[in-house]
Amino acid sequence: MAKPKKKALKQMANKGLQALQTLSVQFVSHLIEEGAKGEALDKIVSSFTRNQAKIVSSILGGAGLATGAWAAISIWTSSLGLWGGLGYALGLVSMPVWVPFVGGAAGLTAAGGAIYGVLNLSKNRQQARKLRIIIGFSKALLDREELEPQDERVLSRFLKARNVKKEEIDQLLSTLPDTAEELALRYLSQEERLEVARYIFPLVYNRGGIIADGDRRRFARVCTRLQLEDATAKEISQAYRQRLDGQWTYMGQLVDFINHFADHLAFDGREMELVREQLDQLMRFDPRRTGTSRRERLLNKLGHKSPKLPTDLENPNAEAALMGAYAMAHTAVPAIEDRTVLEKTFDELLADHNITAAKGKSLVATRKKIDKLYTATREQILSAEEADRQTRQTQKKTGKKSTT
Repeated sequence: MAKPKKKALKQMANKGLQALQTLSVQFVSHLIEEGAKGEALDKIVSSFTRNQAKIVSSILGGAGLATGAWAAISIWTSSLGLWGGLGYALGLVSMPVWVPFVGGAAGLTAAGGAIYGVLNLSKNRQQARKLRIIIGFSKALLDREELEPQDERVLSRFLKARNVKKEEIDQLLSTLPDTAEELALRYLSQEERLEVARYIFPLVYNRGGIIADGDRRRFARVCTRLQLEDATAKEISQAYRQRLDGQWTYMGQLVDFINHFADHLAFDGREMELVREQLDQLMRFDPRRTGTSRRERLLNKLGHKSPKLPTDLENPNAEAALMGAYAMAHTAVPAIEDRTVLEKTFDELLADHNITAAKGKSLVATRKKIDKLYTATREQILSAEEADRQTRQTQKKTGKKSTT
């Protein structure tokens, strides 16, 4: 009888650790998305920490109701919509660099992943019209009238779980490009139509990570059907590539800072693997063919002491990478004494850099917010695990009584 009990406790502990890792991925993603919009670091961290309890509840709830890839994709997309000040248009994320991850995580195609993201980010059923526009134009960009069978299955399952009636599901998923065009021109502003084009653009990489001439022409036709300016297709393509390249620069700095913390805290193999798993998720944002090799190169750098850290911590990207690495390191240091060493390592790193006293004070204050975030999260996870344990015990006793 002892072994099953230990196994159950281990499963709960693993579930809590998974939740902590997911929180870190969410947090770093939030840093990236908001940093790209020019938001100040302290404001970004504050907006996340204010919603900590809600985010963790979403993570734990998703882990309890689903498993594997389905849980991962649900957690990832559903919690993105929790912050009110992120400037979403149409209930979806501008330039969604996470779309490839969404598709791959649940066994969806790129188109299915993009549509799933919109479905999950929708705030209410009144968004159905906008969803149909996304679905219809996704088909136009991919030059097909029907979704792939695996996409139909997963998306139907998701909609059914949200109590959408079968006839409504069929109407959504069967939306044709002509219907999408009619709805877009009738109900969406020019800015909203531009957002639709930006959202579905990554689908041009669906053929092996390369944009063929046919894909370019189809995307240009989508922009024309949305009545956007002639140069829109080229501008969206250029901005998207710049965004991806900038994010790879950020990821390189993130790895350098993680290696710094890992070296000073002497992370063992298991601790490095915890960090590696998070980085692997974060780096699945580039649908281009070169994205895989860039991810592998950076992951191979993990665990090697960086010869030189970014020196300009006044730079928003560098300071965001520092905070992201510090947050991810938190998942690998469960012991309180190790967390104290982590805090000390952070403060010493600031002292070794030429930054103003005001900047140093601001970064330490932000670091303390992250410390509180993880302390509160650990407490929430432990509370949830205890509640889970008591529920299991009650159910076990009730089951025994019912059989006597």
